Amino acid sequence: MNLFSTSSVSNYWEKFPVSLRSIIKARLWTAIGAGGVLYLTPIIFNSLGFSAQQIGSGISTAAFAGITTRLGTGYLLDNKFSYGVAIKVACLISILSDFILFYSQNYLTYHCGQFFLGAAAGIYWPSAELAIPLNCDNKIKSNEGYSLARSADAIGVTIGVFLGTVGTYLEMPRIIYLTDSFCMLYIFKILFNSLDISKIQAESKEKDDVAFNYKNIDKKSNLKWIIKLFPLFLITLFVTGVMSLLQSILPLDLANGGITRAPFTEQRVATLVSIKLVLIAIFQWPVGYILRNKNPSFKFKLCLILLLIGFIFLSLSNFLFDGYILILLAFIPLTISLCIFLPSASDSIIKSSPNKYQGTAMALYSQCFGISSLTVPWMAGKLIDNFDTAIQLWLVISLICIVLVPITKNIK
Repeated sequence: MNLFSTSSVSNYWEKFPVSLRSIIKARLWTAIGAGGVLYLTPIIFNSLGFSAQQIGSGISTAAFAGITTRLGTGYLLDNKFSYGVAIKVACLISILSDFILFYSQNYLTYHCGQFFLGAAAGIYWPSAELAIPLNCDNKIKSNEGYSLARSADAIGVTIGVFLGTVGTYLEMPRIIYLTDSFCMLYIFKILFNSLDISKIQAESKEKDDVAFNYKNIDKKSNLKWIIKLFPLFLITLFVTGVMSLLQSILPLDLANGGITRAPFTEQRVATLVSIKLVLIAIFQWPVGYILRNKNPSFKFKLCLILLLIGFIFLSLSNFLFDGYILILLAFIPLTISLCIFLPSASDSIIKSSPNKYQGTAMALYSQCFGISSLTVPWMAGKLIDNFDTAIQLWLVISLICIVLVPITKNIK
């Protein structure tokens, strides 16, 4: 039987609950819109003459807004607020940020656009992540749902960056903001035409509350789950920081050049970013399938080792005039590591936290993304401005990978 035939793919897709399929579709279109905005915005404003530190501070502004909205979103989700409504609110705020960034020509409006972009992300991510397990049934486990969701994210981001890359070649790079606005409007159509999400969520939450009361009688256990998740949160802070660097700082590093490596053109940088995202889209599902039965400790250890290998290649590329090949080689372990981390971390968070506090747990997990984005791009941008290359940054990241490997044994 051909697993990749049209009928097999259709049958596989049909086995997922209708409500879960609607969430997956919404995540796909969100990723298409966000892909170009997140990865190509630094290049657009770099071409306007913004320094790496200025661009990094804008990303930090977005992260600060996201940290604030994540806290409120987690609290509301725990109190049975509809994640469907939260996603729609995030879409509206994202459209506002697109409008501001599309017309932005100065530092102030750039910051305003980034602020609303971060606020939208802070509302969207806890809601979209919690929606996955809430819409899984007895036949579909949460880890399979997350693998499918992350595959949709990866494919969507790849398409979004590809469209943005085409825009840069056509000298219309800001088309990414129009694309994102269109995708946000289409998500409204998906959610309005799907089943009553609020009703589905309420039924799921009632089941969760019964399970919580049965399994968590001792109130003293309410704080233990946070302590149990601390090693995972620590690694999440690091890996999300790495993701932020690959999203915002790596394009600047490629555009500015290395110690010996020549600067790449804007089009070549966009092409490299597209290649990296294509690799994530290709690897996401196979990696998740192969490692589905491995324990979390093994997955996170392998993730850190692959990150180490990737950053060693990035560091070495600085010493070659045309380090194109080494950069491409670095993308392979880097993308596989992210394909391991993203679904594994979300699934571990859900399985290690009480049902009653899964909204808060997912908000704390998403908060790691915000904290990393708030601090890492700004510090990294300042480092690049001072030393003119990112090799020192990649070496520091490599050392941190080595230090964190022993911590993975504490993740169950």
